[in-house]
Amino acid sequence: MKQKLASIISAALSYPVLGLFEIIALTIIEKASYIAFLVGFVLHAFIPFAGPLVYFLKKKGDIFVSKREDRGPLFIPGLLAYMLAYYLFTIMGYRYLAILEAISFVSTLILFIVSFKWKISIHMAAMTIPLVYFTLIGFPQILFLAPLLPLLGWARMKLKAHSFSQVVAGTFVGFVSSFVTFSLI
Repeated sequence: MKQKLASIISAALSYPVLGLFEIIALTIIEKASYIAFLVGFVLHAFIPFAGPLVYFLKKKGDIFVSKREDRGPLFIPGLLAYMLAYYLFTIMGYRYLAILEAISFVSTLILFIVSFKWKISIHMAAMTIPLVYFTLIGFPQILFLAPLLPLLGWARMKLKAHSFSQVVAGTFVGFVSSFVTFSLI
């Protein structure tokens, strides 16, 4: 039962779900156009997840890419998509959406580099980013969702997807990349 609950939590708080939430929320906050929403959906929520989805559909492994050595190339589409989205949102004048893409690029680049040697928790970074970012842009109400962070950490460890240190490191990357990138832009 605990294993099934951990799987449900892990799926519900995975990047595609969180990425879509980020785009919907920021599109509303910025009163962005439908085109901006579509750009965000494709470049922020879908393309970064397309690599793991294809990996899974070709039956090379699970959807969360549990094999660390298989993760590397799957980061590339996301990195490129975040760069393009940052550029497009900047041109379109959507500052908050653009900054989210910069944060996503920086955090993904760090996760990509670390993943060559260690299986850091992408789930935890993905959950931490909106908690920090939405607080920084003036929506501290998001912190009511903060209890989901240790719940997700528990789920990732229960599934034996990560050790405690990998969960903490992913959280740290999400926090630092959000705060530092936001401060520099």
